[in-house]
Amino acid sequence: MDQAKARAGREVSRAHVESHALQLFDEHGVEGVTVEQICAAAGIAPATFYRHFGTKDGVLFAYRERFLRVIREAAVAVQPAAEPGDQLKSILLRFADFLDQHAEDISLRDSVVARNPVLLPSTLLIQREWESELACALAHVRGVSATDSKAWWDAAWGLTVIRAAFRRWRSGDVMTMHQSVTNGFEEGLRALDRLRAT
Repeated sequence: MDQAKARAGREVSRAHVESHALQLFDEHGVEGVTVEQICAAAGIAPATFYRHFGTKDGVLFAYRERFLRVIREAAVAVQPAAEPGDQLKSILLRFADFLDQHAEDISLRDSVVARNPVLLPSTLLIQREWESELACALAHVRGVSATDSKAWWDAAWGLTVIRAAFRRWRSGDVMTMHQSVTNGFEEGLRALDRLRAT
């Protein structure tokens, strides 16, 4: 079995466990669920769980590396000659497409975090890492230093667009994250224009 197939098999196995864990967290709260209950529901041994996730919270935040990888992969597809705003929008829309593909899972995670405020600090830390990854990706595409202030400002604004778009999407105002990010990006530009005009 080659490495790609082995990696794909591990991803399927991890996703299976994550799905069962999220359902349990949603039904009983994070504090009301044990690793043993997750293992029983997923049909795995505790040793397998700990090898994949390390801790109970680890299964809830297992999406972290996938989110960062999507940003890196989206940046690879960006045209270096494109305008900076178009580069940012392209990356954000590719990330939105990823969220749309995993909408049910993402919605369930958000619901669990919303009902368990103790999880908010970890969620905010992942958002900060996501912003940093986006800044580095933009700097790389633009051929500038990883500390370039324009890349960091664009990444901060990109995170704001994603957060606002996500809230609108979760409220049911729009059908897809792609559409919500498209709308949010344009609304954000108009808001910046209004600020500059004052």
